[in-house]
Amino acid sequence: MPLFATSTPEIPITPLQDSLFRKHCLDVRMARLDLVHPEVSGNKWFKLKYNLIHAQRHGVNRVVSFGGPFSNHIHALAWTGRQLGIETVGVIRGEPVSNHTLSDAAKWGMQLVFVNRKEYRERYSAEYCQRLSERFGATVIPEGGSNTLAVQGVAEVVPTLTMDRQSPDVICVATGTGGTIAGVIAGAGPSVRVEGYPVLKGASFLRDDIKRLLPSISGLSSWELDLEAHYGGYGKVSSEHLALWRELEERFATPLDPIYTSKMLRRFLERVEAGCYLPQSKILLLHTGGLQGARSFELSP
Repeated sequence: MPLFATSTPEIPITPLQDSLFRKHCLDVRMARLDLVHPEVSGNKWFKLKYNLIHAQRHGVNRVVSFGGPFSNHIHALAWTGRQLGIETVGVIRGEPVSNHTLSDAAKWGMQLVFVNRKEYRERYSAEYCQRLSERFGATVIPEGGSNTLAVQGVAEVVPTLTMDRQSPDVICVATGTGGTIAGVIAGAGPSVRVEGYPVLKGASFLRDDIKRLLPSISGLSSWELDLEAHYGGYGKVSSEHLALWRELEERFATPLDPIYTSKMLRRFLERVEAGCYLPQSKILLLHTGGLQGARSFELSP
C-alpha cells in the first residue's frame, strides 16, 4: 500500500476514565493519532501528506525544512523522504548536537545544516527561503510543515473523529506552529468548539498565524487558545512536569510525549477542576504523537 493511501487512516478513540471526569459529568476520550504510523508520528502524517504528494506530482526531488534539535517534524520528514525517494535537508536551530532524533534523521539520509538562532529567525522570510531553495535546489516546507497543504491533510481526518457517531462538543489539541489546530478548525464543523493549548511561552502571536492558515470559507469551528499550557516554555521539562508527565501516563494508561500532549492534558485537567465545561459535554483530546522525542528531552532546573 502506498505510504499516503487515498483513504483516511482510522484513528482509534479511547475513553479516558477518571474520577475527576465523573465528578463533573464529562465524557472525555482521546483520539490516538500517535498510533497511525510507527515513524511518521501522529499529526505529522496528516501535515506531510499533501506537502509530499504535491512534491511528487511536480517532480520535486529534494525538500528543505526547519526544526529544533528534537523536532518531530524533522524526524518524520527524514523517514518519509527516504521512503518516497525525496532527498531531505533539515535546517536545525542552534549549535551542532547529537541526539536520537537527529541521529535517526541522518541515518535516513537527511542533510543536517545547523544555523545560529539569529539566522533561524529568518525562516519565515521569503527572501531567506528563496536563498535556501537556490542553494539546495529544493522546495521549502515551512517549520512544522504548517501551510495550507498541512491544513488540508488535517482537516480531512477530523470528521471521522466522532464519539458514538456524533461530533464532540469540544476538541482539545496541543499547538506549536498552528497547522494542526487550523486543520481541526477547518474540518470539525460549526457545532464544535476547538481549544488550542500552545506549548510556547507568550504564544499570543499564534492567533494571527492560525488565521492566516485558515481557509476563507463559512462553517468553521469557533476556537480559542489557552496560553497557560507551556509550563516553562517550549521544550522545557522541569522536574515538576517530569513527575506529572509520568503520573499522567500511569493515570490514563497511555504513553505521552513530554512536550505536547502531556502539557495539553495537564492544562485540560486544571480547566476541568476549574469548572470550565458544562456537564454532559463530550470532549475529545487529540494525541498528536511525538513519542520519539521522549528519548531525548533535557531536564531543565
